[in-house]
Amino acid sequence: MKYLFLPLFVLALFSCRSAGFESDERQIIAKDVIRSLMHSARTFDVVGFKQDTLANWPDTTIKHPVSYTLDFVYNDSSSTLKTKRGVVIFAPEGTTVLSSSIQDR
Repeated sequence: MKYLFLPLFVLALFSCRSAGFESDERQIIAKDVIRSLMHSARTFDVVGFKQDTLANWPDTTIKHPVSYTLDFVYNDSSSTLKTKRGVVIFAPEGTTVLSSSIQDR
């Protein structure tokens, strides 16, 4: 009987999703969105990362979206090192992308 409780306890422990996991998942989604926006390069290195909760958003039905800012570098087709900033805005629940853009740094 006691051998039955150990697998159930381990299953219950690892089946819960933590807030840290959701943050990591959003960062992976943000990197995928930025990669899909890039036309000249498919690989890039993230050199800076920032997460913010936005107090003001133009759409009043969405309260406090989450902004992910990734500073990254990549080599373009002429092997020139480029530095850019990607901004991805998520809905508060964390999986829906509201907007995304790439800007010069």
